[in-house]
Amino acid sequence: MLITGVKPVDELLNPVEKHWSIEFYGDSYVLNYLFHRAVSIRSRYGRVYVVVSLEFGGIRTDLIEAFCRIFDCRLSAVSVSRVFRVRELIQVLKSLSDESDATVILLYPYNFLGDDPSTYYEATEISGLINRVSAGNSVLIFNTKTKFGERMPEGGSMHHHVVKVIIRLDRLGRLVKAELVKHPAKPTGLRRLFKVDLLKNAVAPAETVSLLNWVKVG
Repeated sequence: MLITGVKPVDELLNPVEKHWSIEFYGDSYVLNYLFHRAVSIRSRYGRVYVVVSLEFGGIRTDLIEAFCRIFDCRLSAVSVSRVFRVRELIQVLKSLSDESDATVILLYPYNFLGDDPSTYYEATEISGLINRVSAGNSVLIFNTKTKFGERMPEGGSMHHHVVKVIIRLDRLGRLVKAELVKHPAKPTGLRRLFKVDLLKNAVAPAETVSLLNWVKVG
């Protein structure tokens, strides 16, 4: 399945089933490019629902336009929602659980969790809803490292349990290391190294346009 269009990353991911949840976490620069590539590529295959858990930023219209020229995407199929607190994210995920055969892309879904581990019951609720959404849709998650350590993604043990495939991404100078943390059909620890420049490979120059000209904001 074509997911990011970055060959070393997609080689680590595959084989994947249609209704699996796939997570990328680690370096924010790398995640930013993979996120925009995934939005563009997955729109070729059907509806895409993007949920951004950031107060501002997260979507670069210049990257969306550039990758769409490369991948011949259908931005009329893309809907974007921005949430500002955990309860808003939960409501959006509940509504998406009624969808089927779409791609749901979550950018930093645990961003608004507090720093107190005792409040992590909200993370469990988010993870449960991600699992429900993935029962009928492909789910791509772009996540941060946990606040309580360096190795694992944010979200806790429940999150790690429900996500089918997890890839950690780190920058090593001009290289990116992609490491397979979890996969039902492959051994963990598999790694690929590739140049950072591959993330923006073949991106055509593009003028920045208003996001409203490109996506339906939901």
